[in-house]
Amino acid sequence: MNLGKYDWKIVLTVATLSMLLQNTFSYVCQITMPILADRIAENFDISRAWLGLYLFVQNIASIITAMCCGGFILRYGAVRISQWALLMMGGSLIIISLKIIWLYPIGAVLLGLGGVLTPASSHLLARVCPPKIAALIFSIKQTGVPLGSLVGGLLIPFLLGVSVYISSLKTSIHVDAFGAAFITALLVYFIIIILQPVRDYFDSDRQPDVKISFSNVTNTMKKVASTPELRDLAFGSFSFGGLQSIFAGFFILFLIDGLGFSEIEAGKAFAISSFTAVGARILWGYIGSVYFSARIVLGFIGMFAGIASILTGLYDEAWSYTLIISVAILYNITALSWHGILLAEIARLTSRETVASITGGVLAFTSIAMMIYPAIYGILLAITNSYSTGFILLSIPAFIGGLLLLRSPIKSSWLGNIKSILFNISRLYNLLYASLVVAIGITLGLTIGIFNIW
Repeated sequence: MNLGKYDWKIVLTVATLSMLLQNTFSYVCQITMPILADRIAENFDISRAWLGLYLFVQNIASIITAMCCGGFILRYGAVRISQWALLMMGGSLIIISLKIIWLYPIGAVLLGLGGVLTPASSHLLARVCPPKIAALIFSIKQTGVPLGSLVGGLLIPFLLGVSVYISSLKTSIHVDAFGAAFITALLVYFIIIILQPVRDYFDSDRQPDVKISFSNVTNTMKKVASTPELRDLAFGSFSFGGLQSIFAGFFILFLIDGLGFSEIEAGKAFAISSFTAVGARILWGYIGSVYFSARIVLGFIGMFAGIASILTGLYDEAWSYTLIISVAILYNITALSWHGILLAEIARLTSRETVASITGGVLAFTSIAMMIYPAIYGILLAITNSYSTGFILLSIPAFIGGLLLLRSPIKSSWLGNIKSILFNISRLYNLLYASLVVAIGITLGLTIGIFNIW
């Protein structure tokens, strides 16, 4: 497809829709396992907490992919890399459908290779999008996550209820969890074909002579850690991404196993709340482009995301279905709606040549959170047998990230800040200790004095 003859607005529209499409179905892949987790655990007679381990392995692969993807995107092109990633993610669903549990870690690794998709789309959009509307365009592209939640939340429970009668065999075939995974994989492969016509134009900036060197990973991470603005964004993406991961991984399971809702009811609640994030992402992008800085918007998102996580942890069987969905909506318009405005801010702070690698470096912290949070949640679930504990305790970093982004960037290093905090705490401890000693001395002195008087 020769897009060069069209106006830049048409080119931008095609680019945005293409990246929105790959983002949507990559997220369908990511939520397929959490939706099917209860049935798969029942089939293999294992604890539901195993999902935390699966997500842990997935995000190890995602971290490595995000940190190393810059050179691959420059060499092969953003669209081709997106196609490869979707191929691998679809392969993870094929592995699920095989019903061979010892292959599932391989499926988790293949799923983690999707970590390259966001840096790839950032590279493409930074090339064709005017900076003044970047926050809005990146936010529109990132609505693929809630759209993916909507598609997955409705499609997969629907597939689980499909039954086909074969007259020649005089029997009915029911689509189980494994069949649903297989059908979803076929849909993902169809998206790969749809992306092919725009590949030549959007990958025309690829640089085949670029050498793939993992030494660039160190330089990228040093850049992120040493630049105050990027460093704050990295922590924000860590704390917000962690909340996103436990919602995607355990919300449906919480409703089904913890509160007794049906798969249809849980999937509907997940889909409805996720869909509201579509409008929220666009709204935050617009506000961050017109009224406030992206940093301030992200700060408020972090604070309310923490509140939403705590409220989710307070879910109880006495809560109405409507109230549960209302809290889930607050969760989605905050903890699942920060991506676009954060990616636009990264693009603003970096050059076009480095936007993919720096985006990958920042999002590596998101992947770290998506690895750590589900593992911690799974451990807490196994120990306490409570779905509430994890949502409440893991809200704390979101408040810290929100406060960090609501103030000006701290110029000193993270290590320096930690030392300063510890030093101030020790000074406060010494002050309190000295005050206590003085208070005890005064009390004893007055007691002895009064005793002598009497």
